[in-house]
Amino acid sequence: MKNQESNHGKIIIGTRASPLALKQAKLVSSQLIMNNTINKEDIIIKTINTTGDIINKNSLNPFDGKGLFTKEIDRALIDGEIDIAAHSAKDIESGLIEGIQISGVLVRDDPRDALVSLGNVKSIEDLKINALVGTSSPRRAAIIKSLRPDIRIKDFRGNFDTRIRKLEDNEVDATILAMAGINRLGFNKNYISPIDVNKMIPAAGQGIIGLITRKNDNRINKIVDGINDKVTFLLAKAERCAVSVLGGSCMQPIGVNATIENENIINIRAMIANEDGSKIFSINKKDSIHNYKELSYNIGISLLDYYNEHLIK
Repeated sequence: MKNQESNHGKIIIGTRASPLALKQAKLVSSQLIMNNTINKEDIIIKTINTTGDIINKNSLNPFDGKGLFTKEIDRALIDGEIDIAAHSAKDIESGLIEGIQISGVLVRDDPRDALVSLGNVKSIEDLKINALVGTSSPRRAAIIKSLRPDIRIKDFRGNFDTRIRKLEDNEVDATILAMAGINRLGFNKNYISPIDVNKMIPAAGQGIIGLITRKNDNRINKIVDGINDKVTFLLAKAERCAVSVLGGSCMQPIGVNATIENENIINIRAMIANEDGSKIFSINKKDSIHNYKELSYNIGISLLDYYNEHLIK
């Protein structure tokens, strides 16, 4: 491991090189500057290629496993090459590498998915018969097929800009993108129709930027705690808890979204489906925020029970 004191007070943020990932790292940088009186020149953003980037580039088999966009960055953190790993929380594995932890999150952006098209298509229901929709997300594909079995799905890989370019080249009639990415990139070029979370439950952690640090790095952990949004952190932990119950062996389409109501009530929506959306199970429960762990765990158990009874092959 490299000498973690060699940077003399500088903070190195590790991220993917995509425009959206870089934007997210810059948002982290801005928060560090505003909340901790850290000088801009003392923050370094380091880009790291991940397995997920290689897969996206080469359009390989459509697997959607956790860690594809994080493992190499987390390894750089363990090795002392960076001080903070900035990830989209939906990409963070349930079980992190020994010695690192999620130490904080930024305020959540819009967690919804959005239908993006060239025409004035206001909803999935408004798409033409047998429309072609581009997505590499099994969750999005399954929900779309459950709503409109006639719709055809095209595996759609690449970063945000790549997928928009494919849409504009008329490779598909529409695609599904995260509203958080749309907002962070200031994208408004095509027709954007947000999808209600009750219709398309987002991926756990969607819209959240997670900050990973070394457990024993007291200096960085204190700094990250200064920019941690505690409400979003609770929601992230609740969503991750529900998913973690299913473990790494279940690769079914899964969605989990938590919200706070009336300041002290947590509302958790979740779903699990088979790949073609012909079998889909949704659950929605509320409880006091003080009981969020038990609520999340019980929802995860309900998803696991459905998986074992109806989806396992």
